[in-house]
Amino acid sequence: MAESYELFGSAPRVTKHLARKWYLVTNQRNLFFMLAAGLIMPPAGFGKKYYQDTLACAPGWIVLFPDRAPREAVQFSVQERSHLLPCLLETDLASITGEIHVITAEGYLSRAHLPDELQGDEQALLVPAPLPITLITTILHRSKEERSACESDAKDFTNVPLESIKRSVSAKPFSGASAPWIAARGTALPQRQIPLGRVQAAGAVMAMLLHFGNLGQQSVAAARMAFDAESSAASSDVDPLLAYLPQWMWSTPPHPPEEVVQRLFWGTADKLVEWRSSGVAADPLDVILDHFAEMGAELDERMNSTLSKLTRDLTNLAGIADRTATELFERHPKPFSRAMLLLFLRESCAELLEFKHAMLTETDYLAAAILFAARDGWLGLPVTLRELPGLSAAVPARIAAQSHRQQQSGIGFSAIPERPKPIRELLAPGAGGWNRAQREAALLLAREGKWPGVQTRITLGRGEYRLEVDGRGLHLLLDGEAKAIQTEMEMETFFRKLSAHTLSSRQEVKVRKVLRAG
Repeated sequence: MAESYELFGSAPRVTKHLARKWYLVTNQRNLFFMLAAGLIMPPAGFGKKYYQDTLACAPGWIVLFPDRAPREAVQFSVQERSHLLPCLLETDLASITGEIHVITAEGYLSRAHLPDELQGDEQALLVPAPLPITLITTILHRSKEERSACESDAKDFTNVPLESIKRSVSAKPFSGASAPWIAARGTALPQRQIPLGRVQAAGAVMAMLLHFGNLGQQSVAAARMAFDAESSAASSDVDPLLAYLPQWMWSTPPHPPEEVVQRLFWGTADKLVEWRSSGVAADPLDVILDHFAEMGAELDERMNSTLSKLTRDLTNLAGIADRTATELFERHPKPFSRAMLLLFLRESCAELLEFKHAMLTETDYLAAAILFAARDGWLGLPVTLRELPGLSAAVPARIAAQSHRQQQSGIGFSAIPERPKPIRELLAPGAGGWNRAQREAALLLAREGKWPGVQTRITLGRGEYRLEVDGRGLHLLLDGEAKAIQTEMEMETFFRKLSAHTLSSRQEVKVRKVLRAG
């Protein structure tokens, strides 16, 4: 039997599983922020952009109401500003496992385990935050006018994937009777600290390494380590600088790297996460240079000289740069230095993905992608960078699970989406080369890009052949029929072109469709 303790009295609990509709009450601005962050999260996760809603009634917990939300909860969630509109987020709890709290029909606060310890008459559930937004099945509005207003409001933000979730209109769920939802603010609920900076960075790292996953075998390995950090060891396919990636993504707290250059690089990533999470209007360059100064005692004379030269060039980039990108890359041939330069040569993850330079190596791009992700976080990625098939489902589930692991909350998720794989990984040939679907997908890209390397193989039977030349061209004449005419793509040329090409979302969808059909 679940343990109970008194909120308005005491009574025994008999628990059983009963599926119901469970609603989070919020407003459209908080909804936008949560969609952008990929998480249903507590007020602390919003920074200065939080508008009071039911999440404030039990900080660190997500309050869910069955069937109908109390009218007081709806009003409470929009009273702070006149432009706020109420929203109900219908959530699917089937995949959640672990201990939660419930407010019983009699007004008691009780513990229960999901998924099978609900009696069916609870007035509210209090689930440890955060939850992935992929658990939201429907966004409810009171009227068509409010839905239209919400959709119009969302267009002002580039990182709000509102279109990805079903939206419906129904006034009835907004008009529930009173419930002890306000009383939850004064209960003995455990206080919960929920740091989200690292998991937001982890989400962006997954996305950026997937976007760069077609560069080469190292990029494929890095993307795999990012998404499957819990079960991945450092791959021999990646540069030693990046080998610490699984530990940085998943360990709590991670053990410092052994190599000093690794400590310098991953320490920089940590400082960028701290800077973004703090909300302090400091210059990120100052934060990074302070980190360099702290590391100085661990570096030998040669490395200190190199770091001093990099510091001067980064400082110049923040002002009026007196060197071109090519000159800077010539002065700084190592991946760490080049990643740092890229961080200040380009302003966003999207700009990094568009930047091409002949001097940059695969490791340079990957190291830069990690630093950009640490600085911007999943929240900072526009919707256009989340459109790769499977990405917007895989990331929220993983960062929510990672957050609960860091908290040791006991909450788990029984269904984590499969990781999306780079096209290069999906096109990795088997022992006999490409299969039919892989060959068709490669040809699709080659034809669209007008890449070299497309060739036609004509297999002929035994016999005699004659050549004829006329005004139409050269003709090969043979008795009977050709055994096979097959268009092929020269594999080495294809992968070389793929590594230099940024696929559009449309191409990604088309290629993956061809591969699935095969």
